[in-house]
Amino acid sequence: MADLNMSNQDMSHQGRTGRTTVKPGEARAISVSGRLGGWLSLSFILLIVVAMGLSGGFALNEGLTRFTLPFTSDDATQQITRDVEAMRAAPSAEAIGAISRELQALAQLTSVERFAASGLPAHGIHYTVMPKANQVLMLVHILFGAFCMLLGGLQFWPGFRTRYRQAHRRIGMIYVLTVPVSVLTVLVYMVLTPPHHIYAHLVAWVALWIFGVLALVAIAMAMRALKARRIFEHQAWMALSFGCLMVAPLLRLDWVLLAWGFPAIDQETLNLVTVGMMLPQTLLITYGLILVNRQYARPMTQRAPAAVAAPATRLFLRARPVFYALALLLLGVNLAFYVAGTGMSSLDASTAMVPSALRLREQAVLVAHPLVSVLFALSLSLAFPAVVHTLSRLLQPAESAALDAVGRAAPWLTLVAGITSCLIGREIGLVPNLEQLSGGTLYMVNGLVLSGFSLFFLGAQRVGQIALMKECLVFLLCLLPFPALFFLGLQVMSWLPLPADYLAAGQGFVLPVGVSAALLFAALFYVIHGQATREHN
Repeated sequence: MADLNMSNQDMSHQGRTGRTTVKPGEARAISVSGRLGGWLSLSFILLIVVAMGLSGGFALNEGLTRFTLPFTSDDATQQITRDVEAMRAAPSAEAIGAISRELQALAQLTSVERFAASGLPAHGIHYTVMPKANQVLMLVHILFGAFCMLLGGLQFWPGFRTRYRQAHRRIGMIYVLTVPVSVLTVLVYMVLTPPHHIYAHLVAWVALWIFGVLALVAIAMAMRALKARRIFEHQAWMALSFGCLMVAPLLRLDWVLLAWGFPAIDQETLNLVTVGMMLPQTLLITYGLILVNRQYARPMTQRAPAAVAAPATRLFLRARPVFYALALLLLGVNLAFYVAGTGMSSLDASTAMVPSALRLREQAVLVAHPLVSVLFALSLSLAFPAVVHTLSRLLQPAESAALDAVGRAAPWLTLVAGITSCLIGREIGLVPNLEQLSGGTLYMVNGLVLSGFSLFFLGAQRVGQIALMKECLVFLLCLLPFPALFFLGLQVMSWLPLPADYLAAGQGFVLPVGVSAALLFAALFYVIHGQATREHN
């Protein structure tokens, strides 16, 4: 579904000359938000450039040392085994550094004991005993991927791109040549490697396939847009490709940030939390890159909608009865699980997929806070048809001048849903040793994203940015069914013959957590083809 017929100035007041005029109050709001947005945009881009540059440096070092060891030493397996045993006997940053400089840096930023007790150091032994073809594939993947991380962030820095246009083009050319090699080698590696040989097992295996294939598609679409001189669309697709490549660096960054926030929680548990955050986090960073590049692009007053916009609009408007039927279904699911029932415990499939400690903890929270449970279920259920109604009105030019009562209520309903979701997630909490797997991550992450887009919608409404309002509504529409999608994912996973060790590691639970946010992909495709992107916001 792509954005659709309205210009991003379509909530402004048109004078007889055809020029856009803005009320004084709106002008002040736009000025303040513009200055704040400028500082936030610059900070965001610099953070991406520095974080990805450091990740690329560590990746290059790992590729030239740890992953070349099987090619440079005849006793690589014995050497890494001795280093791991020495580290276990006397944990220290230096002992971890003998295994991996990257792990040493992570340990120094958090704690030596955390990474010494994890499975990460011993995981290096597998790299020395796997088939030679796998070793070559992994080495090529890391070395080619290191370039993308070292310099890729600069491509989205508007100041760098404007001042050093030739460097931007050369980096882009190398990026387009190296990323497919890096991605294809890791995809072939995964064809040859069972999921249990990958850290985080099946969850990481599935995620790498999704983001790897999407990165290739995004680059192909970006080059197609560039050839057609649709630079705005080219930038958006390239942002998506870069976001997909940030999965591994984000995983490590999240380990550090979560360790600071939860110092008593072990690395294996925090890894499940990071995996649960991965999909929305990656796509939101991609959206952030698109927003920044819109802000600094040459302003446009109006541009024809994308070719897919008109048919997608008609399809959405005709499908409104289907969406309202889905709203009734979601109402039934939410009431069954959060008012009449007690969350996951109300689903038989959760018995095999979710540890009893987590099911009982969620049940205790919902029973202890009945008002929060009812508000959560009702706000989610009422917000969905309200968002469908409001988006439908904004997609029809004749009705776009102002929001009706339902439209004004929609962001507040989603905000209540987000806040109550965060409250449930906070109360469920997080405990070590995988006792409750990723704990309340499902509720906390989706609640934060719901709350964020609700506030973003209200801000866009204040300054009259209809195109941004529509984007926010699409994101909200994709997020509101998250509990139903999670329960559906649990049911589907219960039908699959997963090995017992996969279930013990939480794979049957964390994959449905990821599924709960999967519709965000549709929202991002909307953003790429939407009018706000086409007209540079």
